[in-house]
Amino acid sequence: MKNIDYRRASVLLFDPVGVNLRNTRYALHEIGFREISCLSSMAEFKRRLEDTSPDLIIAELVNNEAEMLRVVRAVRAGELGRNPFVVFVLTSWVRDGNMVKQAINSGVDDVIVRPFSTAFAEERIRTLVRARKPFVVTSDYIGPDRRSDTERKSSITNPIDAPNTLRAVTDADEGALDEANRWIAEARRTVEAERIRRLCMRLTVGVEVGVRELSEGNTTVLDLADMLRTAKELRLRLARQGAGEASRIAFALYQVCEELYGDGGFTMANLGLVKELAMGVLAAFATGDDVKASVEEIEKTVEALRRRLAPVRQLKSGVQEEAGLQRATS
Repeated sequence: MKNIDYRRASVLLFDPVGVNLRNTRYALHEIGFREISCLSSMAEFKRRLEDTSPDLIIAELVNNEAEMLRVVRAVRAGELGRNPFVVFVLTSWVRDGNMVKQAINSGVDDVIVRPFSTAFAEERIRTLVRARKPFVVTSDYIGPDRRSDTERKSSITNPIDAPNTLRAVTDADEGALDEANRWIAEARRTVEAERIRRLCMRLTVGVEVGVRELSEGNTTVLDLADMLRTAKELRLRLARQGAGEASRIAFALYQVCEELYGDGGFTMANLGLVKELAMGVLAAFATGDDVKASVEEIEKTVEALRRRLAPVRQLKSGVQEEAGLQRATS
């Protein structure tokens, strides 16, 4: 197997514990990295992310869990740093399955649990150079595609070949590096468009499921707080793009979602208006084919969610019947 030359690859390394920072730097140096920036301050880490474009980020998760996961999501969403597709690895001293799951769900490429050997770290990094997973974009996730084959076949979400400057630099392929840098800008636009489409779908699916459940006399499953957050993100993203008509519709959509919180604002008419406006944003922003595909996916998602809710409804119904029987016999 061809050796990988890591000497030109730039690394941004963060760990608030000095001894751990030095140990990780030593391991990276043994692997072959030479351009390693070591940081122990979260504030400085975020500033360096804004000002530089590393090929690899390695950051410790423990003691900064919530903030670090926000950083990962911000990087992937293009809100922090210059490259949403940078190879991003988290390390952790805590063998907590829930914490690792949260880290994976934030969009990182890998989570390495400490302590680890230099050989183990090299193997994981080599995989990210040679066999990095493509990315997927949903309304609440941007990152490596970790779906199973079955899940992948049942979804129309198309993976994106994420630009990998780490591979281009370690291969000393100037053409590939130039292409990766050009592709970063194009891929950012692709991710942004898919993110907007997914936000519209999230609102539409949420309202459709809620309305159908209410119409059948079932307890509402509408999450108004999530609807408002989604509408706000959609409005801000379209405003930044100067998306004209789509931006104006998104602003009206956000206002209706705010009304749902007010006295008398939670009405079937307003819920229907949220769905109409979300589809209006999609129609104004996306292509005809994207809208058609989205409509088909929305219906499939609604039916799938309602099937998942069926056992919950049956359980609640059984509990209510049992409670009624107890009252009747007491």
